[in-house]
Amino acid sequence: GCCCPVPQVLKSCTEFIEKHGIVDGIYRLSGIASNIQKLRHEFDSEQIPDLTKDIYIQDIHCVGSLCKLYFRELPNPLLTYQLYEKFS
Repeated sequence: GCCCPVPQVLKSCTEFIEKHGIVDGIYRLSGIASNIQKLRHEFDSEQIPDLTKDIYIQDIHCVGSLCKLYFRELPNPLLTYQLYEKFS
């Protein structure tokens, strides 16, 4: 198996999207910025937010957007600098 556990933010968001968000372009469209920040703040507060709140169900794209934001802000990209040559 994998050596390191999946971060809670990714686990929660992807499970939620698989359950509620199988819509066209789920990871392509952006959510409402204020909702993304609210959701991010809830994860930062060391709690697992209730993603079934109306605010998130109605703006499911903010959940996908938070996933993308997480990957963008990694100190070393998912396709790491060390392996970049092999990928390209």
